[in-house]
Amino acid sequence: MSRLLSRTFLIGYLCITSFLVIFPILYVLFASVRPAPVLSGTLSDMIPTGFTLEHFSEALRRAPLVQQMLNSVIVALAQTLGQVLTGLLAAYALVFGRLPRAGLIFGIILVTIMIPGETILVANYLTIRSLGLANTVIAIFLPFVVSAYTIFLLRQTFLAFPKEIYEAAIMDGVGPLRFLFRFLVPLTAPTIMTVTLMAAIAAWNGYLWPLIVSSTPDTRTVQVGIKILTDESGSNMGPALAGIVIAVIPTILLVLIGQRFLARGLTQGAVK
Repeated sequence: MSRLLSRTFLIGYLCITSFLVIFPILYVLFASVRPAPVLSGTLSDMIPTGFTLEHFSEALRRAPLVQQMLNSVIVALAQTLGQVLTGLLAAYALVFGRLPRAGLIFGIILVTIMIPGETILVANYLTIRSLGLANTVIAIFLPFVVSAYTIFLLRQTFLAFPKEIYEAAIMDGVGPLRFLFRFLVPLTAPTIMTVTLMAAIAAWNGYLWPLIVSSTPDTRTVQVGIKILTDESGSNMGPALAGIVIAVIPTILLVLIGQRFLARGLTQGAVK
């Protein structure tokens, strides 16, 4: 009886949680294709009264969403590649590089995780401006090509790598870079896939820093463009909701494709 109650409670809890998570997504999706000229902001917006794509065409007309989507793709690719590459090299050096006081260096890297990103915004902005990169796409991803969390996850994975394989490769004359990219990367591919997906989603969803460092529509990312489109929509929220649908599609696809890698990555730091 108690087992049945526990199972019933668990199923009820999961149903309520799933509904709370999926409800905003369904509201945005239904409202974006609703032909009504003005949304009421109530549950009645989810009642189908027809189907139209006029909100999507209006959103594309009001803001350069295609250019901003391209900017987001460039930022996501560059930031992700930068974080993964620098993370691989740093983790390899910490585990296999025989660095003096590697533990102290790793501790300093961990300290940076505890510093809120908002506290270094001014310093980052002044640096970007002094380099003449303000209001460029490069300025959006440049401060984030190194991630302490990525280094942490990759280091924890490399620590579990069999030392015998490393020593045998070194005795056969394999150099550090060749060992890293020909042996270590293929054998730790699931973790690398995890950090790649996490970095890509974080880069795509970035908002505060792109808002600060970009000032013209052509250099903004789609997240910033959608927020400004929302502010300018007034009472007609249809185009803004259509823009949100356009912006979240890549994120949802990434989560669906790599959900098992993401789940493994979120728990990996706790079991090492």
